[in-house]
Amino acid sequence: MGYFNPEPKTRREDFFDMEEELERLSRGLKFGKLVVVSGLRRYGKTSLILTCLNEEGYDYLYIDCRLLPPGMVTLSSILKLFRDELERRVWAKRVLRRVGEISLGDVKVKFRDEETLLNILHALEGKVVVLDEAQELRRSRYRFDGILAYAYDHLNIKFVVSGSQVGLLYRFLRVDDPEAPLYGRPYIEVRLGRLSESDSRRFLLEGFKQCGVEVSEGEVEEALRWFDGVIGWLTYFGHSRVVGGERLPSIVDKASKLALSELEHALKIYGVAEGRYREVLKAIALTHPARWTQIKRWVEAKLGKIPNNTLTAIIKNLMDAGFVEKTLEGYVISDPILRNGIIRFW
Repeated sequence: MGYFNPEPKTRREDFFDMEEELERLSRGLKFGKLVVVSGLRRYGKTSLILTCLNEEGYDYLYIDCRLLPPGMVTLSSILKLFRDELERRVWAKRVLRRVGEISLGDVKVKFRDEETLLNILHALEGKVVVLDEAQELRRSRYRFDGILAYAYDHLNIKFVVSGSQVGLLYRFLRVDDPEAPLYGRPYIEVRLGRLSESDSRRFLLEGFKQCGVEVSEGEVEEALRWFDGVIGWLTYFGHSRVVGGERLPSIVDKASKLALSELEHALKIYGVAEGRYREVLKAIALTHPARWTQIKRWVEAKLGKIPNNTLTAIIKNLMDAGFVEKTLEGYVISDPILRNGIIRFW
């Protein structure tokens, strides 16, 4: 169903007008070995990557790091993602066979062994490996950035690394840390943002035209105010409107609950500190924009005294995770639909 297909796009004709970003990703793959695609949730990163790879005919593995289990990530769980993806690719069957045949010295390598990942990468020379939501790999004691650096230096493999939690993504990659494995290695960054108001309007109008559905100008304008150029939410609105015949208020409520559910899942990693994170987010959502002092007063009124450095660390973590942005006026919730969810359903 064209633009309103909720699945990640894989064809240029279904992918809305990001020619500059597609060209930059294409150049990065053609002339480089590492491309970092960043942008907040629902900004179209996965669609951009898959469209480029399919349009240009690359053989690739798509590793969705969101499928890693919660808590500390083990090497075996990382290997399982690679194995499952390899088993889905016809061309990759021979890679699995090669892995089973490789020996290191006198030791025969089995799939569960620690050296297997290196063997897989050796067998993948000439291919592209996509690590989507790669910041999840930071939860592993296994230094995956070291593996990336090794492959960068010694293998003919191209990596596309993407993440919606931009601060955490770069905290994982550490490309600016002189002590880190990837430091000094050239890479191309493709950063996605919101659509402009005019592009958002065109996206909706063309999408409804593709589906043969008429929507009033007033409903389109109200949707633009709610979804604020986030292409994933605009797609969600279009799909819900076309397929389910739903109206905008119902769609906004469902989207807000979905965004809030994702936030609640993400906050679980903070354990007993989760309550503080919730109150910080409430303060920012209700004040919007919120000054640091306003946030502190709110949290202390709800939970009691909080040290300055603790509050600063919480705000930084929320910014790194992509839930909060800092503007000249103060801190804001990055996603307007998430803000609505916090205000209405928390």
